[in-house]
Amino acid sequence: MRIGIFTDAHYSSQEVTCKKRYNSRSLAKIEQAYDAFASARCELVISLGDLIDKEGDHEKEIRNLCEVARIIEKAQIPTVAVMGNHDAFCFTEDEFYEILGAPCKPRTVTTDGKQLLFADACYYKDGTHYAPGGTEWQNTCLPHVGALTEALALAEGDCYLFLHQNVDPSIRPDHRICNAEEVRTVIEQSGRVRAVFQGHYHPGCRSEHNGIRYVTFPAMCENESAFSILEL
Repeated sequence: MRIGIFTDAHYSSQEVTCKKRYNSRSLAKIEQAYDAFASARCELVISLGDLIDKEGDHEKEIRNLCEVARIIEKAQIPTVAVMGNHDAFCFTEDEFYEILGAPCKPRTVTTDGKQLLFADACYYKDGTHYAPGGTEWQNTCLPHVGALTEALALAEGDCYLFLHQNVDPSIRPDHRICNAEEVRTVIEQSGRVRAVFQGHYHPGCRSEHNGIRYVTFPAMCENESAFSILEL
């Protein structure tokens, strides 16, 4: 299966934030990425979160997400969009996926004997989901470890895990979910997971631990041509 993947576009009307995020350029970059995915005949596109950034005006945030949604609709490539912390601090889950389109909501994808599993780690340690207006991005957790365990137990082939935040022990602790060690134990014991794909940590990173590859993709808002095409 050929997959197009990108992360951390942080699209907004602001030209530059955090001194190195070129937010307003990301819409053109997303369109460029979809053109490349179409040329490569990708069967699926995955956004690993933080499609947009805060504007301080929710109507602007809605317009920005609608612009992204139009690119996705025009491309006509099945797309899965995992929520990132910036997405969840701007939109509820229902609003986010209603604007993007229902097919973009994460679901388990099974193809050629492989399973693609998508996880939402936009939760606080107390188990509540991030909500519009929030900012506490370092308080992050994957509460549904039991569901992940069950999904891996039922899987019959190789599995690949996709999420926005990081479980890779090579990544700075402030970018890892609070129960990253628990999640790694589950995926290692399953014997099914071949790789974990993540965003969130803008420089990107590649590592391997106990036979599992961890790939963190660099942020689109900080780099040119920051998208990838995977063969699984």
